[in-house]
Amino acid sequence: MRNYLKKSKGFTLMELLLVVAVLAILAAVSMPYFNEAYLTINDGPAEQMVVNLISSTKSMAIAGRVKESTITFKKDGTITIGDNSYKLPSNFSIDISSDKSFTFELDGKVTPSDQSITIKRKDNGHNFIFSI
Repeated sequence: MRNYLKKSKGFTLMELLLVVAVLAILAAVSMPYFNEAYLTINDGPAEQMVVNLISSTKSMAIAGRVKESTITFKKDGTITIGDNSYKLPSNFSIDISSDKSFTFELDGKVTPSDQSITIKRKDNGHNFIFSI
């Protein structure tokens, strides 16, 4: 009698199609999560920029290099410290009705106190709230 069960040397077309179908379903289900993670990762530079600007403004005042140091958030996405202006990336905006200024004094106190600034990302709706 012949041995019909030969040793397999590869995959059948049906097995390959089944594996590809399962991988396609897994990719389709996980794609929204990867997209959300990608957008969140790209928020980092703008968020870090605002944190650095607030920190440097406060540091300049505490170090005594200036009598007081003011940071101004403008509605157009510009952040001003003294004579220097910094622009947020175009897909971010500052959620304020009018320009807001915060002044840090030599002792580190800020006027007005207990305020917050909201930075919005236009394309995915992420918000960052900075308490000053």
